[in-house]
Amino acid sequence: MSARTTRRSALQAAGALLAAAGWPVAAGAATPGIETPPEPGPPRPLKLPPVEQVRLANGLRVVVAPRSRVPLVTASLMVMAGGENEPAGRAGLAAAAVGLLVKGARRGGRAVGATALAQQAEALGASVDSGSGWRSASLGMTVTTPRLPQALALLADLLRQPLLQAEEWARARDQTLDELRLTLASPGSVAAMAARRVFWGRGPWAASATPASLQRIGIDDLRALHRSAYRPERSVLLLAGDIDAAAALRLAERLFGGWQASGAALAPVEPLAPASALQRLVLVDMPGSGQSGVVLAAPFAALGDAERRVAEVASAVLGGGYSSRLNQEVRIKRGLSYGVSVAGEMQPGGGLWTAQAQTQHATAAQVAELLRSEVLRLAQEPPAAAELAARQATLVGRFARRLETGAGMAAVLGSLLAQGRPLADLGGYVDEVQAVTPAQVQAFAQRHWRADALRVVVAGDLSGESGAALRALDAGALVRPLSGIDFERADLGG
Repeated sequence: MSARTTRRSALQAAGALLAAAGWPVAAGAATPGIETPPEPGPPRPLKLPPVEQVRLANGLRVVVAPRSRVPLVTASLMVMAGGENEPAGRAGLAAAAVGLLVKGARRGGRAVGATALAQQAEALGASVDSGSGWRSASLGMTVTTPRLPQALALLADLLRQPLLQAEEWARARDQTLDELRLTLASPGSVAAMAARRVFWGRGPWAASATPASLQRIGIDDLRALHRSAYRPERSVLLLAGDIDAAAALRLAERLFGGWQASGAALAPVEPLAPASALQRLVLVDMPGSGQSGVVLAAPFAALGDAERRVAEVASAVLGGGYSSRLNQEVRIKRGLSYGVSVAGEMQPGGGLWTAQAQTQHATAAQVAELLRSEVLRLAQEPPAAAELAARQATLVGRFARRLETGAGMAAVLGSLLAQGRPLADLGGYVDEVQAVTPAQVQAFAQRHWRADALRVVVAGDLSGESGAALRALDAGALVRPLSGIDFERADLGG
């Protein structure tokens, strides 16, 4: 008797027992919840907490999203400056600056080192998270409500009074260089870095940190960025969780009310549109690499565009989950990769959308063609109603899950703040996503995802038949050895 037959017999016996006990079981019907999946229920209404905000006299913005279900608060201190504010040749400066804040600060009139700071955070039952992206850098902690004042006092000292010591930067730089060496050994990471440069061509949005750019960053660069960017008028105190606006304002006034900036502020960043390389295919030779990384880069909505929700839904149709078009073609039908990931970023002068997969060298050319053909197909074949509804449900469900916790709510609000969007956008997200039509998705693809606008980068071992197949895709392909690539140049030349 097979294992499957044994399971069926067990289920039939279970059904008989249920019937004998008086439970209604239809004759010949599958056991609900075991052989037949349950029908989806009606969508639950999304309950959004009230979000309040106020500015202190020094310009600091205080944003509060109360949630009293559990006694936890996520606190995030955001500074509205990121990678776009890095001087040319200093890519990685913004991340280095915020990372160095936790390596030493003045507290209570004395210098406190990295180990003692970490111990102080652990005594509050938490750790300090730091990060940097486009247009923002942040420090954050999630603590129980009674410990919020001490946690905020710690974050305030880290942000306002960092030591910024040369020896700490030397150690941090060595660690970052080690991590970057691993990154540059990964075909997927190399392809992504090259695609960014190939798509944007120039300006801050094209930059990625490199060993050369990190070596140029000195402690004076870090201190200068802190003086010009870490200022109250560029900062936001974001609190999400078990706290009300009145208590938040009292804490903010006590810990940040006396904060005053000095010196010149950062200059505004000029919006730059993409200046893509002429070559539509770029091949990076990485001899001995285990697999190939394939990245397709395409235009996306710009920051503030009215069609941003259409762009997000179009992206989800192509790559928003296991059953999306790209995963259907690359993973499910052909088994060429474990999956295709997509990402869209919106910048003031334009946007970048990428689809990325890792595959065997022998199938890299096939994957590159599949990515390209599926993106182009969306302009000809809009999603059917059921396909679109599934992708919209994915976006709405992901959004709703993030709002379930204070940390998730803080992340959503932080993203809006970094984009310069009004916080009222939070309440309109679901309706705006669900209002997108198949015709709008198709029109977006027709405008933005034309054949001449797409760029493909493949990084991997180009020897043998796999390399020949990739070169055959485009006679005008740009071919560079990894050892000869300069990621700070638009033509990737050495």
